[in-house]
Amino acid sequence: MKEKKNIVTRLASSLKGDPIIWIIFILFGMISVVVVYSSTSALAYREETNAFTLFLKQLFFYIVGFCFAILSYRIPLKYYRRYAIPILVISIILLIIPLAVRSLRSFTIFGISIQPSEIAKISIILYLARILEILPLKTFKEYCIAVLGPIGIVSALCLTGSVSATLIILAISAIILITCKKVKRRYLLLSVPIAAGALGLAIILHLIFGIFPRFDTAIKRIERFVVNTENIEETPQERNERLSKEYQSSEAVQAIQLGGLFGRGPGNSIKRDTLPNAYDDYIFSIILEEYGLVGGIIVIFLYLCFFYRSIVIASSCKKDFSTILVLGLSFLITIQAFLHIYVNIGLSIETGQTLPMISRGGTSLVIMSSAFGMILAVNRTIELSMIKKTLEETNRK
Repeated sequence: MKEKKNIVTRLASSLKGDPIIWIIFILFGMISVVVVYSSTSALAYREETNAFTLFLKQLFFYIVGFCFAILSYRIPLKYYRRYAIPILVISIILLIIPLAVRSLRSFTIFGISIQPSEIAKISIILYLARILEILPLKTFKEYCIAVLGPIGIVSALCLTGSVSATLIILAISAIILITCKKVKRRYLLLSVPIAAGALGLAIILHLIFGIFPRFDTAIKRIERFVVNTENIEETPQERNERLSKEYQSSEAVQAIQLGGLFGRGPGNSIKRDTLPNAYDDYIFSIILEEYGLVGGIIVIFLYLCFFYRSIVIASSCKKDFSTILVLGLSFLITIQAFLHIYVNIGLSIETGQTLPMISRGGTSLVIMSSAFGMILAVNRTIELSMIKKTLEETNRK
């Protein structure tokens, strides 16, 4: 027992970086395994297994994610700089694989489902951080080739499988470009008609060849969210299809209503057995049902606290790469979290985006854990630089 405590103590003492972010990371893991265990009863029945087995699987993925967070934290920033561009190339190749195997979102290797769009979110941030650091971007042509080109390629490939993932990538890229002082305002203004033209071309290609099937899904979701479908004439078949797609949102709202202020208690959810995807796309609804408004506010507070601490780290960075990396990753996690929350409480159309670090999953959990590790790696570098500077000043005296 003492030996185990010593190992934990040595590990804790060796980990530098913002302690609040480390604590938030661990809290997310604790919330994840508990809520996933509670919300997977229907999935366990469909897969002819039990909820405890799925709990162990989620715990395993979280442990793997924690290992990736530690690994990402330990890697010196110079290696992120050096391999940022190769990582983007690998990401593009991974995005092509689902198209080759005629799968929209993922492919399987050794029984593990890989979602390339999750990897693409991180790789585009790394790429932009590196490119905006090393290139002067003196001409608009250079900006188009080095910045808009790769963003467009990644977005086009993601668009075949997920419109929401594509929009997140575009939003994060826009935030990075707007906050980067090196990018001229004129370039940003010229990017708008280029983006509009690219979208128009994508729509034309879809109408002719049908290469972006997720367009149709996104349009139907927007119509269901914006238009009062009760006043629209529709066939019985169209009505049944609409009702089946509205069922999930309706069940999520009912789960929230059942939760009230303090919730029904851990493991006492009623809607977990009737709400499809209660363990990923709609896990926040289960949190609200079991832990109430208080539990939901705590989860939201954790994301806001994480974002605030990340901004503090970014403001302390001296180099463009570190600043852009932390800003991009923190915005990615926070935007996706609130997009998921808005969908669950009925303020946004369905997106299929999971709740970062909490929803059931493999690729997403590992990738988001790595993002935490990268942010902490930047913070660790800052702390080591400050210690080194203090020692140098002490030796001079």
